[in-house]
Amino acid sequence: MLLLLLFAAIVFILWRFWFFFRNPPRHVPAGNSILSPADGYVVYVRRVNAGEVPMAIKKGRQVMLTELAAPGEMAASSGFLIGIFMTPFSVHYNRIPLSGVVSSVHSYKPGNNRTMARMIFNLLTRNRAPETGCTYLLTNERRTTVIHAGKGFYAVTQIADVWVSQIVNRMAPGDKVNRGTPFGMIRFGSQTDLFISDQLGYQPVCRPGSYVYAGETVIAS
Repeated sequence: MLLLLLFAAIVFILWRFWFFFRNPPRHVPAGNSILSPADGYVVYVRRVNAGEVPMAIKKGRQVMLTELAAPGEMAASSGFLIGIFMTPFSVHYNRIPLSGVVSSVHSYKPGNNRTMARMIFNLLTRNRAPETGCTYLLTNERRTTVIHAGKGFYAVTQIADVWVSQIVNRMAPGDKVNRGTPFGMIRFGSQTDLFISDQLGYQPVCRPGSYVYAGETVIAS
């Protein structure tokens, strides 16, 4: 029994302090296509009308990203939103989807985060609307970074799980960022959303249910 407990402890330590923080090299494809900012399952690809930047749709209700709803370029832009759920076994480093310049970084910190276990259950049961019942989309700590590229912009939103003590994001306004390079990470079962404005002229090429890799999988071209 003691040996079993010792083995379990060693496995947990390796998972928590080595497997969880691994950052394998990625082969960044040539060109100007938009790459996935995270490893994980695509849970939704949604059209966003000007004035609407939904984080999710829960029971038919659109939920705005309040930190991006202020008057300005973001509030007046249309585009599409891609949600990527990072499982406990995904690489949790985030990478730059497209080269550009950081315009702004917005943080939202609620009182308490909620678990993302419902999303894992929905994916395992192949729920056609995997975000159903996932209240963390509306309440959990998140950090949104707006990056200008060419004639348009995109925004990467990192969403934390209940077990996450900190969202790591090394970007600041004015930073020049390069496509495919790491910029931060979030731990355990987290989520990364990507809003791409129509001004960039891209269309999504990924579908809900597909597994994507940060800095390697093309999700818009």
